Amino acid sequence: MSALRCRVLLAGLDDAAEAALRTELAADAEIVRMAHPAAPGPDGAGRPTLLVVGPAVTAPNGLVATLKSRIPQLGIVMLVDDTDRQQTQMLSLLATEDRRVGVEDLHLLPGTVRAALEQLVRAHSYRATQAALQRTLEATSAPVRQPGEQLFGPLFHQSLIGALAVDDEGRITAWNRKAARTLALSSASIGCPLPDLFPGHVRPQLAGHLAAADESSQQSSLFSRIVDGRPQLLRIGTQRTTAADGTLYTLVVLEDITAATDMRRELAERTSHALLAGDVADAMTSNAPLPERLQRCAQAVVDRLHAAFARVWVLKPDEDVLHLMASAGLYTHLDGGHSRIKVGQLKIGLIAAERRPHLTNSVIGDPRVNDQEWAEREGMTAFAGYPLITNGELIGVMALFSREPLPSTALDALAGIADRIAVGVRQDQLLNRLRTTTEALQAPLLPPALPAMPGLDVAVRYRAQGDSLQIGGDFYDVFPLDDGRWALALGDICGKGPVAAAATGLVRHTLWTATQQDPAPGYVLPLVHRALRRDNSPFCTLVYVLIDPRADPGPRVQVTSAGHPYPILRRADGATTLLQEHGPMLGVFDHLHHPVRSLDLRPGDTLVLYTDGFTEGAGNYRSREPEDLAEEVQALSVSPDGSPAEEIAGALFASALERWGDKRRDDLALLAVTASP
Repeated sequence: MSALRCRVLLAGLDDAAEAALRTELAADAEIVRMAHPAAPGPDGAGRPTLLVVGPAVTAPNGLVATLKSRIPQLGIVMLVDDTDRQQTQMLSLLATEDRRVGVEDLHLLPGTVRAALEQLVRAHSYRATQAALQRTLEATSAPVRQPGEQLFGPLFHQSLIGALAVDDEGRITAWNRKAARTLALSSASIGCPLPDLFPGHVRPQLAGHLAAADESSQQSSLFSRIVDGRPQLLRIGTQRTTAADGTLYTLVVLEDITAATDMRRELAERTSHALLAGDVADAMTSNAPLPERLQRCAQAVVDRLHAAFARVWVLKPDEDVLHLMASAGLYTHLDGGHSRIKVGQLKIGLIAAERRPHLTNSVIGDPRVNDQEWAEREGMTAFAGYPLITNGELIGVMALFSREPLPSTALDALAGIADRIAVGVRQDQLLNRLRTTTEALQAPLLPPALPAMPGLDVAVRYRAQGDSLQIGGDFYDVFPLDDGRWALALGDICGKGPVAAAATGLVRHTLWTATQQDPAPGYVLPLVHRALRRDNSPFCTLVYVLIDPRADPGPRVQVTSAGHPYPILRRADGATTLLQEHGPMLGVFDHLHHPVRSLDLRPGDTLVLYTDGFTEGAGNYRSREPEDLAEEVQALSVSPDGSPAEEIAGALFASALERWGDKRRDDLALLAVTASP
């Protein structure tokens, strides 16, 4: 940094932040941990001093004001959280050069503190140079019109800050060693107008800056020039001074801030590129539809890289056409001439066909940019287009136009996010295929629609756990028998996915086939049991119901449960009963016995069948017993003139979804049957 040892005051930092700073700065600065955040600590007016304030300081404004009264050139770095950002807005009035780092970016704190210290050292040296130069000139009886120590003295000849003397015409009369290195001065430079060392468009401004020099205050501005093909940025300060003989001269103090500016720019670029990568990753891993996610990616490119506009096309392989899916910035429409681009046509189609990027910082004159008039009118300078490829498969194209040149670091960042977007789009395509396959597999596992049962009102609710990519293990079926009765079944296969789907199909088809021979529970359930054991399928719980809607005085019902949660019988007056007769689950034990419960449904009575998702939908979290569910059914207010089965099914389903919310880990299936008046 500098031979000048700085002081860093720490206030309100935790141990991790302090340790990081001591590791980074111990060799260059004296680090002082303030005993109490409210205590100002020792004076540091004689050397560069930086205050680092952490979130633990409850009154940062007061602390800064106190220290600034003792150390006017105090530098400030704030480590802030969301609350601090609101509370420290007034600090801008006390410390206009303060720097802030969010607690979530703690790893950036040492670099920010080092940059602030380097700025303090330069400012300190700048002020010292100016003051000493003023003293030297005031003590000189006549200025010596040659560079070197005779004018500036040994101290200023070795100064870290460049110093020049110019006459009233702006001609150089003397300089120190630092100025000679900064401006490449030689003996031939004596008498050369200082503005002549700068480009033509800068000279009038610099000449005006020299002419405006004042004896009472020092003025500084930034000026740039090109040295060996590279830009050089100089901070130039001027002040009128008087020699002992009364002659007026203009003191010019200059500092080359190119490296510091480049470092800040590089840090800003790295931060912006990291944020861009985070934005794209966040967008592509969200649950939003693909067009919305791609739009967020395009907007992030525009925002983080200051692009004029950015677009993403996705390939439809069966058409060999790129479809515009997202557009942000100058153009946001998705129609027009670039909405569908054949692979191999235009610059976008060529990028897809060649499978390699097309990058240029010279849009004007680029043969692939067809509309040169548009590019010149809009001030376009750069173009970057990347094929979206993953595992050797072309997914699409991402491209942008920029009014500023794109540095290599930006191009590297774009290449990285192109890969992220390609992977995200490919995953979405695979998930869509899997979703289509899953829905096709699951469709035959459930009846397409509930049939109309004479004298009965039937309602159903079903939802598999998770999204539609997960085939559920719960199932139901309702179908008529040849003798006028109806068969209802509701079951739960152990497990999920393809294995559960296969077992569900086996149970449903075995049930239907068995009932065509003999619908009696003693015949049907053993057949299902043997089918499961023969195929080594997962076990199954099942409730099997036979209903004769022609019986008098009401539908006659036979209920058989194989290891399934107890069905609930709700009478028209609201009284509920659990039908607790049951036998073992199917597909596990060698011997079976399943008692049959017979009952009559009177008008308004409702039979409710459900799976354990209604009692243990989230495992042990807020689990309940069938008795609790029966109480909930009894407490329901059902309209006698409405559809009791539908009202009860809807209420229980909504209650289960609300009870477990996003913690639900099981399927939900429910059948409700009400005897009509």
